Order: sequence, then C-alpha cells, then structure tokens
Amino acid sequence: MVLLTGLYLHISVKYYDVLISSYMRSGSTLTGIILGWRADTFYLYEPFWKVSQWAYWHGNDTVCRSDYLDCRKVEPGKAVQDKSFPNNKYKDHPVSLVMAMKILRKIYSCQFDGLKRTVFDRHITVGLGGPSWSQMRTCMKSKGEFESCLQSYIPQNCKNATHRVAKVLRLSVDLLEDILRARKNLKVIHLFRDPRAIINSRIERKWYPPHKEERIIENAKTLCNKMLYDFQAGQKLSKLYPDRFMFVYYEDLSENPSGKSKELFKYFGMNLEEHKYRHVKKLSVFNNAAKRSERQNNTAFWWRKSLKWDIVQKMEPLCKDVFTELGYKIFTNVQEYQNLSTSSITIPNKYLILKVKENASQD
Repeated sequence: MVLLTGLYLHISVKYYDVLISSYMRSGSTLTGIILGWRADTFYLYEPFWKVSQWAYWHGNDTVCRSDYLDCRKVEPGKAVQDKSFPNNKYKDHPVSLVMAMKILRKIYSCQFDGLKRTVFDRHITVGLGGPSWSQMRTCMKSKGEFESCLQSYIPQNCKNATHRVAKVLRLSVDLLEDILRARKNLKVIHLFRDPRAIINSRIERKWYPPHKEERIIENAKTLCNKMLYDFQAGQKLSKLYPDRFMFVYYEDLSENPSGKSKELFKYFGMNLEEHKYRHVKKLSVFNNAAKRSERQNNTAFWWRKSLKWDIVQKMEPLCKDVFTELGYKIFTNVQEYQNLSTSSITIPNKYLILKVKENASQD
C-alpha cells in the first residue's frame, strides 16, 4: 500500500527480508537457522565466506583482519585478495567493497548470475542453507552437476520465498546503511555476545588459528575494537532507521528461545503458524529443558566454566569500553567469576527482544 502525505511518499511494508550481522562464534548460526530455516524463507549462509575468510570491510576505505590486529587502506572499488586460504584456493575470485554491496543487492533481488564463483559453495552455501536448499542437495546427489542444479531450483526458490535471509559477518555495521537505504523491505539485526564467550568458543575450534595465549589476547583486542566500532555505528543507524535496525543479544535470545523467536518473527512480519518453522522447532534449544544437557541449558554462559581466569583478566583492559557500553560485567576476582549465580550481563531494556513488540506495532 502506498500513502501520499504532503510531499513524502510512504511505502507500507508487511513482510521484511532479513540481514543478520555479527561475528564468528557469536550465536549467529543459531540465529540464522531460527530466521532462515523456515518454510517461507530463502536463506543464504555467509555470502562473503568464499572470498574473505578472515578479512572484513571496515568502513568505506579499510580492510581488517578478524583474527589479529592488521588493517590497511583499500579503495572501495579495488578487489581485495584474502591470502589466508590454504593454497590460495579462492585467489581467482577477489571482491571489492563496491562488488560486495552489489552482491548483497543481487541476493535480495534473487539475481544470482555471476555469483557461482564468488558466493556459492557446495559445502558451505548448500550444506548450511537449510530447507530452501533441499532440492539443490537432492539434485546434486542424483546428478552431481552443481551449476545446472543451481539454475534449476535456487533462483525460483528465492523468488517464491516470502522472506530472504542472509547472515553476514564480514562488514562493519556502518556499511549496512547502504543496503538499508536501497531496500525498504529490509530489516537488519546486529547480534552481540559477550566477547569472552566468543573467544572461548573460538579457542574450542581447531580451525581457528590463535591457540597460543599471546594470539588469543590479540584476537580478543581485535574483536573488542570491532564490537565497539559496530556499537557506535549502530547507534547512528538506530536513529536513521528506528524500525528497521536493532541490536539483539545472544544471551537474551538463548533465554526462552521459543518465545523470543516468536517476537522476532513478528518483527519481520513472519507467519506464526508452527508448520512454517517446523525445522526450527526441532532444534535442541526448543526441546524440553529436562531433555537437554547442562551445557545446552546454559549455552550462553557455559564459557565461564572453561575460559581461563588469566585470559579473562587480560581481556578486561582491552574490552572494558565494550563491557561498559553493552552491559557485560567486569569480574573482580576468580571466585566471583566462577560463581554462575552472579550474572555476567545486564542488558539495557531498550535492547531486549521483547521491546520488538513496540517497534513492530509502529510499522
């Protein structure tokens, strides 16, 4: 519905596409599944993973590493080669910031020509894409022809979806203004998680490089610098797009994920009928608490049982500003840290998922 008021043209949007912005090991995979594995969504898992494993675009003219402190100036139109891939597997497919933004616009328009080399990967994109890629997986098993299967199913599946969802981990938050401005039916959530929890989760993964303490601390500094930058940039986007950009905390989502998920569904105009998200309902986090392990019941805070106190102490001066801005607790001693009855976070009320109700009612 289009309403003309004075000199302004207002477009009333009922169903929104979704962009999830976050960090590696932040709970973004769960968030992506919740919003992207529905029967009425088309989900694209990390469209920039293939061209930039550890690098990310930071503002309009900088490229930084996410695993250690290293940033360099790069012209927006100049392609960036990520040399961190083993044997430079994707060296022939560098992408510039200009091209990255074009790729995002093409994704939400279901225009996939030219993306086979730069975006789609049979293991990452197809394997982790959920139900919207199931026909593609079946086709590949029977025929094995990646490109023909892609053309046969994916563009139409995308066009038929009520919502298109993408999880994007390689852009700083300020860069999302471009696509918010370009697409009126898009909403963005930026997912935060305690940086200590993120670092702990990374340490537990063999594929993540920094396992020596010196590298772990450097990685923590890199992470906290980006989180603070993203938080400050997000403040500006919240003012420019109060109904289309919001912060979400993984700690908030993980507490009553079924109820919180429904609030997010409402925010994006998603159907609440359970058959639309039956794949999501099968997730362990939606099961009865009695059927879950202790870790599954406390997934957001389990890091306090495994992250060394020495690392926690060394992260504090590096991440103090992030802790203060986002409401994460600074522990004064190891006894307090290990006492899980002492909360590690106080989420500001304006960032709680239940506040989505108020915003959704304004659309």
